[in-house]
Amino acid sequence: MRHTWRPILTAVFVVVVPLSLFVAWTETSLRPDLERRAARQLARTLALMAAEVGNAPLTDSLAERFGAAVGLRVTFIDPEGNVVGDSDVAAGRLPDLDDHGDRPEVLAARSDGVGYARRSSRSVALPLFYVAIPHGDHVIRAAIPESEVFAMLGRTRRTALFLGGVSLLLLLALLRPLGRASARGAAEARATARALESREGRTAARVTELEAMLDAIEDGVAVCDGDGRVVRANRAFARWTGRREFVGHPVGTLFRHPAPRDGVDAALDGRTLQLEAVLGTRTAQVQAAPFDNGVLLILRDLTSTRRLEGMRRDFVANVSHELKTPMTAIRGFTEPLLEGGVEATQAGEFLRRILANLDRMQLLVDDLLDLARIESGGWTPDVQEVEPSAVIRRVWRRLEPVADSRSIGLHIDVATASARVLADPEGLEQIMGNLLDNAIRYSPDGAKVSVAIRRVRDGDGVRIEVADSGPGIPSEHVDRVFERFYRADAGRSRAAGGTGLGLSIVKHLVGAHGGTVGIDSELGSGTTVWLELPGIGDG
Repeated sequence: MRHTWRPILTAVFVVVVPLSLFVAWTETSLRPDLERRAARQLARTLALMAAEVGNAPLTDSLAERFGAAVGLRVTFIDPEGNVVGDSDVAAGRLPDLDDHGDRPEVLAARSDGVGYARRSSRSVALPLFYVAIPHGDHVIRAAIPESEVFAMLGRTRRTALFLGGVSLLLLLALLRPLGRASARGAAEARATARALESREGRTAARVTELEAMLDAIEDGVAVCDGDGRVVRANRAFARWTGRREFVGHPVGTLFRHPAPRDGVDAALDGRTLQLEAVLGTRTAQVQAAPFDNGVLLILRDLTSTRRLEGMRRDFVANVSHELKTPMTAIRGFTEPLLEGGVEATQAGEFLRRILANLDRMQLLVDDLLDLARIESGGWTPDVQEVEPSAVIRRVWRRLEPVADSRSIGLHIDVATASARVLADPEGLEQIMGNLLDNAIRYSPDGAKVSVAIRRVRDGDGVRIEVADSGPGIPSEHVDRVFERFYRADAGRSRAAGGTGLGLSIVKHLVGAHGGTVGIDSELGSGTTVWLELPGIGDG
């Protein structure tokens, strides 16, 4: 039932609203326009009357003649406001008329040259529209019934109402069949709306999912329009720019390096471009390709890759150099032995040196294997409760022959006698072996190697410090001594027999235990290597 009335209400609305607006327009626009037109016409008529009168006196008979000629009420008013002639009032009644000098149109005519007014006349008992102009010291006034001025307004409104009624009847006749089908149409419309809402929901969810996937990509991805301005980008691209606001900006203004701009320009010309550039502190692979009337720009971080490649080149070069030195020595001692003529005493010395260089090569290979095993995760610590002081004494006994040959002693300062750490016993022994071996190598003859063991302040960890009295390390080298094959003094290190891998192995072993390692050194004042490992409470 509700749907049956809907077409009828619609038809009424369609007809009544425009009709009401039209009637309002006739009142607010057409009526004033008709008044202005009537005023201009009456003013022209009065001007013609004044021209025809000239200097002749204004009399009642002249007013009657003009009124009959133009079909208007014509009135002559003297300077005192007395009516001296009126086409619609008998001459005998003129003395009885009110003073017309204070009429609005008369006052306006005397002051402005023309006056208008609309009111009901007491003289003829009709609503009139007045226009007056001055003529000498008199005033000539014309009046026309309002019904004649607004006759067209009434006709227009009646015509509009008639047409509106006809239109309403026609609409009702046309919409009646729709009334019967409106329920079915409404149901179909609601079903369509639900389908569209569901599709829009799925589309929005898909867009959200794609945006999340785009943000999860490590590469910086941006879509640019035909002017090279960023339209959409992921979070990684925002990190590349270092800005919060970049959408709508030209790519060339977001980076100091011209590579991204060059890539976008090439893609806008229909070419795919790939190049490498340093953007800020990072190395990037810049890729740009045409995409949907714009450009797809991708920035891939190659910083780690290039650093690893550099480390690999350095590693190969260092290993080659470390192996080349003992191999050259072995060749130098082997060739004389093969040629013969070497005395037995000298031959024995050559063989000892060959063996020493073979031991050095074996030590290098062993360290490389240990480092590779630790770095690759192939070794995990078997954590146990270990007493560091016991491990240190055990390692020192193994190194004691070398230390005694140079009169180097060991001093252990244990602030907490029962301090224990959670560590792999073999791993801790290798750590202390490398540190003590380095301390012996770089200490002068007759010196002492000091080891301090104490608890970390405000924590359960244990700090172990190994200090020597060697030459120390220049400050510019301190941060790099844990790198593979790095030597602050390469000549002295090789002469002392080190492989350049000891501290790198220590760093990785301590890290595998969840600890930290560092070094304090000053040129000429010795070196202290410290490490902190997880500890346990006093027993």
